[in-house]
Amino acid sequence: MTMQRFALISFITLITITFFYLTTIPFTLMVQSISAWTLVALLWLLKRTKWSHTLSGRIVFLMIVAYISTRYLLWRTFDTLIYINFVEFIFMALLFIAELEVAMVHFMGMFSNIWPTSNHEMVPLPGDPKLTPHIDIFIPTYNEPEEIVEITVIACKELHYPKDKVHIHVLDDGATQQKRDDPISGSLAWNRYHQLKTFCEEEGVDYIARERNEGAKAGNINYALERTDSEFILFLDCDHVPTADFLSYTVGHFLKDKKLFLVQTPHFFINPDPVEKNLHSFHTAPSENEMFFRATHPGINLWNSSFFCGSAAIMRRSALEEVGGFQGKSITEDAETSLDLHAKGYKSLYIRKPLICGLAPETFGDFITQRSRWCQGMLQIGFLKNPLFKKGLSIPQKLCYSSFYIYWFFGFARVMFFIAPTLFLLFDLRVYHASTVQVAAYALPHLVASLLATDLLFGKFRWPFFSELYESVQSVFLLIPVLNVIGNPRKPQFMVTPKGTHLDHDFLSPLAMPFYIIFLVMLVAMPVGVYRWFEQPYLQDVIVLCGCWLMLNIVLALASLGAFWERHQIRHYHRAWAQGKVEIALDEKSPRYPGVQTDLSLSGVGFHLEGQFEFVKDQQILMFASDSYGNHYTLPLKIKRLQQIKDEYSFGCEFLEQKQHFRQLIAYVYGDSKRWQDFWERPSEHPNIFSILVYFVKMGLNGAVQSFVGINEMIRNQFRKVKKLKS
Repeated sequence: MTMQRFALISFITLITITFFYLTTIPFTLMVQSISAWTLVALLWLLKRTKWSHTLSGRIVFLMIVAYISTRYLLWRTFDTLIYINFVEFIFMALLFIAELEVAMVHFMGMFSNIWPTSNHEMVPLPGDPKLTPHIDIFIPTYNEPEEIVEITVIACKELHYPKDKVHIHVLDDGATQQKRDDPISGSLAWNRYHQLKTFCEEEGVDYIARERNEGAKAGNINYALERTDSEFILFLDCDHVPTADFLSYTVGHFLKDKKLFLVQTPHFFINPDPVEKNLHSFHTAPSENEMFFRATHPGINLWNSSFFCGSAAIMRRSALEEVGGFQGKSITEDAETSLDLHAKGYKSLYIRKPLICGLAPETFGDFITQRSRWCQGMLQIGFLKNPLFKKGLSIPQKLCYSSFYIYWFFGFARVMFFIAPTLFLLFDLRVYHASTVQVAAYALPHLVASLLATDLLFGKFRWPFFSELYESVQSVFLLIPVLNVIGNPRKPQFMVTPKGTHLDHDFLSPLAMPFYIIFLVMLVAMPVGVYRWFEQPYLQDVIVLCGCWLMLNIVLALASLGAFWERHQIRHYHRAWAQGKVEIALDEKSPRYPGVQTDLSLSGVGFHLEGQFEFVKDQQILMFASDSYGNHYTLPLKIKRLQQIKDEYSFGCEFLEQKQHFRQLIAYVYGDSKRWQDFWERPSEHPNIFSILVYFVKMGLNGAVQSFVGINEMIRNQFRKVKKLKS
């Protein structure tokens, strides 16, 4: 061991011992309060400096946060867990366990996100096309509309790569022999089989439909692995349309590092998830998906812990073969396979650049189906292949993988946080023994410091309260899946997330009932708390604390109610925010008018024009555009909307002759990675926490009001139908 390495290890050890010693020094309540809030003020000042965005600054900042949080946990453990009676003890213990789960995720999150890294640069491919490696493209599909698969296949044929080195395979598990032989749904499977197989033959791509649906997605991929032989494999969910430069940004890294088994890219979605859509927060507040792929995944990339996310990634075949193909002990075969390959000493890389465009689930039910699978699969990895005891993993890798399966217990934690104040106000169950002064000295500094740490680590990618909202709307529905895994880790079955669902009307999600019940119970608890505050003055401290806690829960519940009101999807294809210069003309020979594109989809485009022109509604025109690669497009349009906004005119147009121009449209709409990068990097505000809170409350109230109005209208419609039938 070199002297420098010995000195570094000694310094880190000394700092760690000093840190833990300081957290255990007993303070009076006054000293604890002054010191904690002084440190919180220091954090607030540090966060406003440039130094906090350096590695040393982040380490110091997070050490202070860890100190405040550790003192809170020690106080919580040794000073507040008081036995009164058995029933109170059970709920007190459950709440404490919930806090421990959140604390573990908190500490592991600070560690794994201490210095996010990712790669944006291309590693050049060999100058001689003969030396470029062969690529198999796997497109697994199950029950998605055939049109979605066809769009992805056509986009794959436009990849910037030697055509004879790209081999596209559609892995159709929705038309296996087993499904075609089914006496009930066999005809649908046969129709799917004929349509997709015919399409693949026309396009010159390989169509693979196995005999039986065994092993779910992992089995489907392993079946294809045995029938293909390219050195590298690009995995794409059938709704993940790649940009033309996907292989240009990814393949070269494998040639540079022979131990690299994975290059993962972000999952970029063109449409809002159900929570964003129903609450109208898309384009305003950062999405949950954006936080993971723009902040969390670059964080774990530092520790060589970037894992396969099921799509939008390339893997080395020889590495996969070394572990026997995709693993199937869990229903998240992607992360499980990555775990085993990391344990073999292989490396992974994350490229923080959107190179695909996919579809998020459309309905809240589909959203919960997806999250239940992720939840159960990651918990299975924790129970069946505990990363903490997995040989071959580094300590940072053990912590990163562990943080992801521990995180999925949040459903239990969130439910406990929902019911804790109500348990006291309605049933006099004291599950949190602390005075207002103690909470102000220990709990509040811990909460504020955690918020400041979250803001430092995730910045504009994660607003306070929004993660709590996402966890809240999922919490009740993930309790049963969690209990199922605890009871039998091998029991959960793979569930396919529906994609391409189209909603033609608004409706209340069938999953809404639990939250309406929770909301009503909390509303009842509030006046009961006011009554007890007057009738039991000796409990006023506890009642005030529970009342404030309950108010926060009510705000979260209100926002959750709005998330359950499913809003219809007007367009067949989702419109995406898009910028770029275009030119508009009546025909090829007419004068061209410069414009600015505003949105785009396979069915239409929006743009602004200035000046004088003779265009009118329902008129057919031409749009001339180009992409960042220098390709030029001439696309026929029909004006569907024309509106004057100040000195500009806003156009909404549909593309004409879609079949004739379909390939050109796919290349223009989906092919340019710069468009999705611009979408990610579009100017956005990073408001302060108070502005976010105001926005969150308004959003929640609006969502809840619209939900109640919608329910009222549904009830009235039902009465009208009954009345009409009677008449």
